[in-house]
Parts: sequence; C-alpha cells; structure tokens
Amino acid sequence: MKQFLIKSTILTLVIFILGSIVYSTLLKSFYISVLPYTVLFFYLTTNLVHAYLLRVSGISGSRFSSQYMAVSFLKMFFYLAVAVVYIILDRENAKPFIAVFLLLYVAYTVFEVVEFLKVVKQKN
Repeated sequence: MKQFLIKSTILTLVIFILGSIVYSTLLKSFYISVLPYTVLFFYLTTNLVHAYLLRVSGISGSRFSSQYMAVSFLKMFFYLAVAVVYIILDRENAKPFIAVFLLLYVAYTVFEVVEFLKVVKQKN
C-alpha cells in the first residue's frame, strides 16, 4: 500500500501541475474553483478503494472476483452520483466539470487497474 500511496501522490501532483499550467494559459476562461477539489476527491477515493481491495485480495478467487466487481460497481455508481449532483447544483459550469471529471476518472482508473494487476501477479 505504501508504494501505491507514493505513486498515486506523484500522479496527483503531476495532474495538479499540468492543470495549473493548462488553466493558467490555454483554458483560463474554463477554470472553475471546484476542479482542485475534484482531483483530491479522486485521489482519496482511489486510495481508499485500493486499500480495501488489497485487504480482500487474499480471499478465494471466486469470492474475490465478486468483491472486486461489487466494489467497482459501487465506485462507478458513486462517481456518477457525485457528477449528477454537481450538474444539478451548477448547470452553468457543467461542461468544464464533466470534461475534467471524465479525464480524472480515466486517469485514476487506469492507474488503479495497472497497479492492482501488479499486486495480483506478484501474489500468483
């Protein structure tokens, strides 16, 4: 878990730096104040889910598979709920929020899957 935390922190710092550069130059008019909090939201959620999956990774194969699928579904549903609530509350900034939200979702999901596959391969 320690390695995952270090790597996810580095990923988050890179995203913050890139976001700062892009939103201070090219996309200045699309910046909304909630975007840094969105990055932190994905960082925390990804780390919590990964910690849980590491804890349940020691159980039998079929049971672990069902746990993994359930956690993935709940996480995706939670992300969707957060996005929908934000859109309802702030329709004016919905497009830039959704664009960033989807980019962060892809970035953190790919990162999580790649890192988790490394753990599973080491256990086998």
